[in-house]
Amino acid sequence: MEPRTYAWIIPGRLAVAERPGGAGKSHRRELRFAEMEWWRSQGVVAIVSALRTRHALADYLEQGFLVRWHPLSSVEQARSEMTALVATVKELLATPGVTAVLVHCDGAGEWLAAIDASLRLGLGLQRTPTTALRATVKDGLPVGSVTTSIVGRPNSAAA
Repeated sequence: MEPRTYAWIIPGRLAVAERPGGAGKSHRRELRFAEMEWWRSQGVVAIVSALRTRHALADYLEQGFLVRWHPLSSVEQARSEMTALVATVKELLATPGVTAVLVHCDGAGEWLAAIDASLRLGLGLQRTPTTALRATVKDGLPVGSVTTSIVGRPNSAAA
């Protein structure tokens, strides 16, 4: 089953999405497994979770995915953790046999937008926070104060 909210940052290689199975209280375990199969059909073999908790990591492993965990818990902590998350994604993309990587957090809100923009910057797909944030908005993700606090403020002259 195709997830509701996701975006390919590098088509067929790197995607960001809300947690498989849905976010928060709307999360459904059976939907998680259906979405994991959809991701597998898209070539995803590695999942990087940014959830604050270890929810579903054992299920991902049991289903044969490579799994990494980079919990994001506060804006201050996320600024430094995002560097490690991007490094992990780079490592996974360079790993033989890894065709595609999914990075997720709970919902498709500002935290996912910060991940999207940070990956774009960290992988050299965008050169400035402004262009990364514009691309994130085009992905349909909301950019607000949380996102800009983590990624960096856009240059208003360049916007």
